[in-house]
Amino acid sequence: MYYILKILIDIILFKAGPQDIPAATFLLKLMLLVYFLTGLLATLLNFNFFTAIEISIIDIFLLILAAVPLLKLQKLDNRILQTLTAIFGALGLFNLISLPFDIWYNLLLSGNYEQNLNQLPSLIMIFLSIWGLAILGHILHHALNINLILAAGISIFYMIFSIFLTSILFI
Repeated sequence: MYYILKILIDIILFKAGPQDIPAATFLLKLMLLVYFLTGLLATLLNFNFFTAIEISIIDIFLLILAAVPLLKLQKLDNRILQTLTAIFGALGLFNLISLPFDIWYNLLLSGNYEQNLNQLPSLIMIFLSIWGLAILGHILHHALNINLILAAGISIFYMIFSIFLTSILFI
């Protein structure tokens, strides 16, 4: 398991790609569970339990819809398992790393703190959002054999669509 964690850390740091993850169905299921649970924890900061579950499940489906059709379109079906494992594993680990900052940011937003106190956590949250998008773009870049700009564009489209869909359905 240490070996997998090392690969996921390397993906987050842009030193490895989805091709470095072993192609194993069990590993995909485990990473899917990790991603679901870490996403659920982050979503619970803003939504009730059942809504957080719904949002987390929708997010998983959107990530699958962002990757699988593109891989099939490129005739790279053999990369689906590794790509999804890398996406859910790396972003699940990233969610776990980001969680303390999410909690801090939400605590500051819920209190009556001076405006300048909220600037640092806001900047950190912006940085983490960009980094998370870059991780997804990095994975898609390697998996789809496309340039990084296009992969980043797909990541940004995923984020915008995810926020749009969440706001329509739950806000």
